[in-house]
Amino acid sequence: MKTAKERNLNLDLIRCVALLMVPCLHGFDHTGLYSSALNTIPGGIMMVGKMLITCSIPLYLLLSGYLCSKKALSARYYLGLIRILGVYLLCGIACLAFEQCSGIAHRSPVEMVSALVNFNCSDYAWYIMMYFGLFLMIPFLNMAYHGLKTQRQKLVLVATFLALSVLPSLLNLYFQLYSLWWARLYPLCYYFTGAYLNEYMPKAKPGKWAAALLAFLAAYSVFFYFHYDANGAALIGVYQDTFPVYILSVLLFVILFRLPLGTVPGPVAALLRKVSDLTLPAYLLTWITDSLIYPRLMAAVPAGPARYPWLLLTVPLSLISALLMAQVVDWVFAPINRLTKMLGQKPFFSENDPLRSKP
Repeated sequence: MKTAKERNLNLDLIRCVALLMVPCLHGFDHTGLYSSALNTIPGGIMMVGKMLITCSIPLYLLLSGYLCSKKALSARYYLGLIRILGVYLLCGIACLAFEQCSGIAHRSPVEMVSALVNFNCSDYAWYIMMYFGLFLMIPFLNMAYHGLKTQRQKLVLVATFLALSVLPSLLNLYFQLYSLWWARLYPLCYYFTGAYLNEYMPKAKPGKWAAALLAFLAAYSVFFYFHYDANGAALIGVYQDTFPVYILSVLLFVILFRLPLGTVPGPVAALLRKVSDLTLPAYLLTWITDSLIYPRLMAAVPAGPARYPWLLLTVPLSLISALLMAQVVDWVFAPINRLTKMLGQKPFFSENDPLRSKP
């Protein structure tokens, strides 16, 4: 891990913002928004909020492209799987234990093992299943990306995956015009976009990019409102593979990256770095906190606008509780993490790495 001086605090901020969006997104799912009309001020605010917070997973994927685009094929690279799968297993076991104790479900030992192996120990584990596959592909994706010699060629690569995975949501607005077969390639689209931003990050000040984001958000919100007749059910279709979420995610990434954070007080910077380090277990463990909070909210408050203000309480409560549990997971995993770092210094994983290309 980089030291506080070497770390780019803007990247930590992006990771923290993406994490905050996770309980927001799950909170929205429990308000009854998708069965409500959006023709009120609260409904309009929720509509805009839903569009923004859907950028959560895309921000993580853009970060992966930005941070991992230089990773090369090596035995040492695969040591990274230990943390990803180790943290997942700890959090997955915690989720299964909570599920059994709370009576949400009763699984046999075989079913529990199957749930862990198949990444369905909770409703949020799908992200690890997706990222696990992406992790395995990253060295080869980087070979393809860096095999291109010019900025224009790399931009064509990004545009190609954009056309395959995101463009259908634009071309099919009124009728089925374009195939959806490749839509699930959207993680690769975001990954290559992040890799491109690592090399060719726009230079304009964050204020200009913020103005562009607000202008696009306002324009698309007006279009969405009239195109879907203010029907909240249409918000379900605002997903990671749609063009408005892609545009908003890229704009938000650039804004957060360009924010001048040099004068951020030390304690605030330390907090951002700490939360950033805990994002993976915190994300997975929000399933437990959400499962504790939202059944009670749904039983106590009628669906619809009456639930909206409660998100100001439930979202921070879910996030802070998940972060506290994530810290425990981090403590438990610390010895394994240290062992992994020691292994990475062994000759097999360093100078004698059998998979590393030799000069």
